[in-house]
Amino acid sequence: MKHEAVCAALAAVMLGAAMLPALAWAEPSEAASVYSNRVYQELEGTDGRKIYVSVPEDYDPSHVYPSVYFMPKDGFSVMQYLSDGVGEEVRRLEEDGTIMDMVAVFPELTGDGDPWSQIESAISLVEENYSVSADCSMRGVVGTGTGAYLAFLLGYSDREGSLQKEPVLFSAIGSHDGDFTSDNNRYLERYGSIYSLLEDEVDAPYKAQTQWVSQYYTYLDMNSDSMEASAEGGSYDIAALFRNDSLLASHSASAWDYSVFEYSARTYAHYGTYIDNLSRSLNRFSVHFVHAVTEKASSAETEAEPDGGQALLAETEADLGWDQFSSAETEAEPAEGQALSAETESEAAAVPSVLTGDGRLIDLEGDWFFNIAAGTDGIDALEKADWTSWDVVRPGLDWWSADFAACLKGNPYYAGYAWYVRTFEVPEGFDTAGLQIDAGMIDEADEIYINGVRVGSTGIEKEGGAYDRSNPWDVERIYAIPEDLLVQGTNTIAVRVCNGSGAGGWYAGPIRIEAVKEKADPQESGERFYATSFSSEALRGQEIEYRVYLPEGYYESSSRYPTVYMLHGYGSTGKSFEIAGVPELLDEGIASGQIPPCIVIFPNDGHSQKASWWTGPFATMLNEDLIAEVDGSLRTVPEREYRFIAGESMGGGGAWLNAIDHPELYAGILDIYGALNYSGSMVKLLRMDAQQLQAYKIYMICGNHDMYTFDIEHMTVEKYLDKLGVPHVFEIDNGEHSSSFYLPYLKEGFAYLLSGVGPVDDNQ
Repeated sequence: MKHEAVCAALAAVMLGAAMLPALAWAEPSEAASVYSNRVYQELEGTDGRKIYVSVPEDYDPSHVYPSVYFMPKDGFSVMQYLSDGVGEEVRRLEEDGTIMDMVAVFPELTGDGDPWSQIESAISLVEENYSVSADCSMRGVVGTGTGAYLAFLLGYSDREGSLQKEPVLFSAIGSHDGDFTSDNNRYLERYGSIYSLLEDEVDAPYKAQTQWVSQYYTYLDMNSDSMEASAEGGSYDIAALFRNDSLLASHSASAWDYSVFEYSARTYAHYGTYIDNLSRSLNRFSVHFVHAVTEKASSAETEAEPDGGQALLAETEADLGWDQFSSAETEAEPAEGQALSAETESEAAAVPSVLTGDGRLIDLEGDWFFNIAAGTDGIDALEKADWTSWDVVRPGLDWWSADFAACLKGNPYYAGYAWYVRTFEVPEGFDTAGLQIDAGMIDEADEIYINGVRVGSTGIEKEGGAYDRSNPWDVERIYAIPEDLLVQGTNTIAVRVCNGSGAGGWYAGPIRIEAVKEKADPQESGERFYATSFSSEALRGQEIEYRVYLPEGYYESSSRYPTVYMLHGYGSTGKSFEIAGVPELLDEGIASGQIPPCIVIFPNDGHSQKASWWTGPFATMLNEDLIAEVDGSLRTVPEREYRFIAGESMGGGGAWLNAIDHPELYAGILDIYGALNYSGSMVKLLRMDAQQLQAYKIYMICGNHDMYTFDIEHMTVEKYLDKLGVPHVFEIDNGEHSSSFYLPYLKEGFAYLLSGVGPVDDNQ
C-alpha cells in the first residue's frame, strides 16, 4: 500500500497502534452490488436502515483510517450515490494519489428519527466493524443537494439548534452544489436555515469570538449556472459569512487560509457535476486529516522529538502529491499596486556581453551586490569596501522572494530602501556617445548612478531623497547617459530602489546600456503591439498614453475589427497588461480560433496618482476623446455592437460604470475582480432593470482570496442578475487579487464578449 506509512502513523497516534479485532465482512446487498460492482460492503443498523461502506482496495485492519460520511442527496436514500459510482470515484482518487486512503460511508436516513441519532448510530456501527478513527478530527461529512444541508447541520448544529463551536461528530464539512433553501429540502422546515445558524455568530463584529472556526475545515462549491446558490440564505450568502470582516479580525481564524475555508462558484463548463468535484473536497479533507494527526504527533513527541509531527507532515504531503494544493495558494503579484489606500565576498563573476558598432550594447544582467539601506543613505555612503561583502543576487528575473537575499531575512515584502551595485567594463575604443541605460522594471521607485553621477530616477525627486509614493511600479526605466560619463576600463553602477508596500524588487529586464534608438512610426514599421499617445480635450490637452494591440494580418487585410477597451487598476497603467503577458494570450486565442481577430486598446487613465476610478473628466477622455482617436486612426468597426469594455479591479468597476453610463457605446463588459463599491458602479448596477442589463454581454470573475473581499460584492451582483434572469457568466475560484488569477480566464472572457462578431470586410 503506497500510503502505508500514513496509515501506520494514524494508527499509532490515534489508538496506540493497537490491533483491532478481525473484520467480519458482509456480502453486498443486491441493490448495492448491482450499482457498485461489489465496491460496497453492507451493514444493517438496529432500526433496519442500510449503511454501505467502501474501503480502500488494500484495506488493512491493523491500520486506522479516517472516515467520510456521504449524506444522501435527497436526504434519505443513498442509491443515487451508488448509481453515480461515488465509491468507485473515491477509490480512483486514492489510486492516483489525489486523496489519502479513507473509509467512505453511505448511510440511509429515515424521516422517523432525528438525523443526529441516526448518524451517531451509524458511526458506532462503522467503528465497531471497521478500523477507523474514533476521533472526530479524523471524520468528515459531505453531500450534494439536501445532503449538503445535512452535512452542515450535523457538523455545525446540535439537536437544540444551537451552533457547535467545536467539532463533535465531524470536523471536516463539505457541500457540493447544496440545497440550503428549496422546498425539495424536507429538513429545512424542521431544523431551520444554515445561514441563520451561522449568521448570529459569524456575522457579528465586536459581538462574537470566532476562533472556533479554525477547528473545522469547511468546503463549499456551487454551479454558478444553477439558481439554487442565489437564493436568500443559499450558498452565496453562506460563503459571504465566512469571507466577511469579522472572520478577518485579529482575534479570529482567518478565512483566507485554505486550511480553514474554501469555496468556489463555477459555470457548468468548469464545474461539471458534484462527482467531478470530489477530487477537490476530499483532497482538502485529506490535508485536514493529516494536519490533525501531525498536530497530535507533535504534541506527543514535543520533548523527545519536537519536529516529529512536521517531518511526518512533510513526508505525507510529498507522498500524496499535496504540494500541488499548497501551490494553489498563489502568491499575489503586484498587478495594480499594493493597497487601495496607497495603490502593488568577491566581485560579481559574470562577464557582460559587449557589442560595438551600430548595435552598441553592454549587457548588465547577471550578478549584482545587494543590501537593504536606511532611507537617508545616499551615493556618498557607498564605498567598494562595503558593497563587495553584500549578498550576491540576480535582478531582473522576478519580484523578491523569501530566499532572494539574506539581508531580507526571509521577508519578500520588505518595505524600504535597498541598493544594487556592480562594476562593468567598457572596452578601449567603445563609442560612448548617444547611449542610454535600459533598466527594465522596478517595483516601486529608483534612482540610478553611474560612476557616482545620477543619470535618472523615477519616484525619487532628489538625489538620495525620499520616495514620493507615486507607485511607478509599471514604468520602464530608460535614462540617457551623458557622453563623457563612461570611462574605458572599469565603471561602477549603483541602483537605489524603494518598495512602499507589498511585493517589491527589480523584477524584469532587460538590464543593459545601449545606443539610443530612433522611434519609428509603429504602423509604418508594422508593429502589432505598441504605445502611442494623443492630446485629450477633456483633460485640457494632457497627453494620454495608450497601448494598441493589433491582430495578426491586420496590415495585410482591408478588414475592420471589433474593439475592446481594457482599463487598468488603481496605481497602474496600461503597461500592467503588457507586463502580465496579455498580448501574447490574445495571439494564442486568435491563432487557435477561440477569439475572433480584434483590436484591443489599453489606455492610461491620466490621473496623477493613477487613481481616476475612470470617472468624471477621465471617463470623458475615454468615451469621447479616445474612442474618436482610435476609430479615426485604426480600422475599427465604429458601432456599438462591435465595441466592448473590460478592466481589472479599479478598471473592472470602471468598465461597469462607463458601460452603464454609455449604453450607446459598449455591447459587453468583462469584469475582472472589479472594485464595484469603490467605483460607485454597484449602486447604479443594482438600480438597473432586466431589460437594461440584458443589453450587455456580461462576464465576471473574482478570486476567493481577493485581498479586498471583492468576491463578496460580485456574489451580490450574481444574485441580482440571477433574480432578474439576465444571461451572464460568473465564476469565483481559487486565487488572489493578481494577474496570476485572471490570466487563465482571459481567452474565455474575450471569446464570450466577441462571440458572434468578427472582422468586417468593407468590400463585401
